[in-house]
Amino acid sequence: MLTIGKVARAAGLRASAIRFYESHGILPKPVRLPNGYRTYGQETVALLGFVRRAEELGITLRDIGRLLALAGQGRRPCCEVKELARRYIREIDLKLNELTRLRSQLQGLRRKRPAATGLNAICPLIQESEATPTCASPSRSIRGRTRNLRPSRSAAHSIAPGRAAAPRW
Repeated sequence: MLTIGKVARAAGLRASAIRFYESHGILPKPVRLPNGYRTYGQETVALLGFVRRAEELGITLRDIGRLLALAGQGRRPCCEVKELARRYIREIDLKLNELTRLRSQLQGLRRKRPAATGLNAICPLIQESEATPTCASPSRSIRGRTRNLRPSRSAAHSIAPGRAAAPRW
């Protein structure tokens, strides 16, 4: 039997992540000792490894829950994983197209010289670019949610180039 701290260390997560997964039904409720401590088996570490890798691949917790439910029924959800991969690739392609258009707009903005306009203009470069948009919208509805395609300032500065952002629990 493993305590939450030992499972967290073995899975490379924080104990709060394990409690989060429990509260969202990703992990089954653990057996508790009389003192209230949670206890887990070694299979929990393997399960958390699966969950962690699935999240790294961009699979949502909702979809991870569905995959685990199928596995719990004795089915290997490999066909469902392939379908998720196809769907996620389509979404990534849409994002890439949108980001490419946005990048082109921003590069054009860098090359422009501000026009001499009235004193009430905040920045003519941006205000002039409003008149000729080449990109309909900087966001897309992805899996039922609208996601902003522009990276936030904090995200852009906190992730090293070439590295994916890992969830911090």
